[in-house]
Amino acid sequence: MIVPARPRLAVLTLAIAVSACTKPAAPAAQDSVRAISASAGPVVVPDLSHLAESVERQIRQRDEELNATLARPSASAGDRAEAYGRLGRVLMAARFNQPAAVSFLHAEALAPEDMRWPYYVGHAYLRSGDRADAAAAFDRALKLRSNDVNALIWLGETLLDDDRLPEAQAAFERALAVQPQSAAAWFGAGRTALARQDYISAAQFLERALAADAVASAIHYPLAMAYRGLGDTQKADDHLRRRGSSYPALADPLMQDDEDVLESAVSFENRGMEALKRADFPSAIAAFRKGLELNADDVSLRYWLGAALYASGDADGATRAFSEVVRRDPGHAQAHFSLGAIYDAKNQRPNAILEYQASVRADPKLPESRVRLAEALRASGRLDAAVEHYEAAVKLDPTLVDAWIGGARALIDLKRTDQATDWLMRAKRLYPNRPEFSEMQSRLK
Repeated sequence: MIVPARPRLAVLTLAIAVSACTKPAAPAAQDSVRAISASAGPVVVPDLSHLAESVERQIRQRDEELNATLARPSASAGDRAEAYGRLGRVLMAARFNQPAAVSFLHAEALAPEDMRWPYYVGHAYLRSGDRADAAAAFDRALKLRSNDVNALIWLGETLLDDDRLPEAQAAFERALAVQPQSAAAWFGAGRTALARQDYISAAQFLERALAADAVASAIHYPLAMAYRGLGDTQKADDHLRRRGSSYPALADPLMQDDEDVLESAVSFENRGMEALKRADFPSAIAAFRKGLELNADDVSLRYWLGAALYASGDADGATRAFSEVVRRDPGHAQAHFSLGAIYDAKNQRPNAILEYQASVRADPKLPESRVRLAEALRASGRLDAAVEHYEAAVKLDPTLVDAWIGGARALIDLKRTDQATDWLMRAKRLYPNRPEFSEMQSRLK
C-alpha cells in the first residue's frame, strides 16, 4: 500500500468567526494595549525576495490594502483593525512572526473587544519563542472570552513550556471544566502532572487523553514515563512501543492551517492533504495539481498527487506521478516504495523488488520498505536475502508483526530450526496471543 502521511495536528479549516459572547475590555487593559501598540511602531514588511512569487504578491497586496485603509478618512477603527489583522495573518503564515505580532497588536488596540487579536498575538509571540508575552496575550484573550477552550489550552501549553506548572495546571483544569472530553486538555494536564512528578495523576490524566483520542500516538511516550515513575515497567514498555508523533486533535476555528491563508504551493498541499483525510480524492487531486501549477518542482506535491491518484483507482496516473518524482529526486524513498507497491499489485515482482531496493538504499531506516522487500524476496524464493531484511525491519520497529511472521516462515522454509525457534520466542514475547506464532512453534517440535 502507499505509505500514509504522518499524522498532523488536526485543525478545522473553518472561517474566522467572532463569538457573540465577547465582552468589552476594561479601560485599563485598553490603555495598556494601546501603549504596547504605540511602542511597537509601524508594521515593517520584511524582505520577501526569497519567497514564492504568489506568496510575495499576496503579502504585498495585504500591505497595500492596509495602507489604503489607513489613508481613507472614512475608515472606522474596525476597518483598520481588520486590515491590520489580514496582513498579520499572511505574515504569520509566512513565518514572519515578529512583524505579525506588531500587526495584531495594532488590531487589538483598535478593536480591544475582539478576542481574535490578542489570540493571534499570543500565537505570533509563541512561535518566535517569547513565552512570557505569549502567555500575557492569551490571558488578555481569555478576559474577553473566559470559556474559550483553545485559548485556555494554548495558555496552558505556553505556561508548561515556561515551567510555570501551577498556572499551567490551572489553565488545563479550566479547559476541562468547559470541555471534559478534550483530549488536548487531558494531554496537557497529564504532562503538567508528569513535570511535577505526580505520577499517579499523570497516568490517570494521560489515560483519559488516550481514551478521548485513541489515534493520538504522541500520548504514549509521556504515559510510559508516568508508568515508569510508578514502577510499572510492563506498562511503560508497552506504551514506549506504541509511541508516535500524532498529537491530540484540536479543532480551532481561528487557527486554520497557516499555509492555507496563503495562495501557495504549500497551501494547496495542505488542502489536498485535508481532502485525502476525508477520502475526497477528486478534491485532493485538484488541489495537488493547482499547487504544481505554482511550483512544478515540488516533489512533495507530486508525490501526494500520485497517492491521491492511486487511492482514486488511477494506478497508471499514480505510476506516472511517482516515476516523475524519482526522476526529479532519485533518493525519494517513499516514491520508490509506492512504485514497488503498484508493481506488487500488478504481480510484476522483479520491478517491485527493484523499487523496494531503491527505497531501502534511499532510506535504510524506513521499516515498511524492508518488510515489503523481504516479502517480495521470499515470494521469489530468495529466502536468505529475505531473512536479512526481516531482521533489519524488526530492529527498526519491533512492533511490525508482519515482519515477525514473515521472518519465521522464511527461517522454517530454510530449515534453520534453532534460529526459527529463537525468532518465534522473541516474537511471542511481543505478541503472546497471536495464533500464527503458536502454530509455527508446533511445526518445529
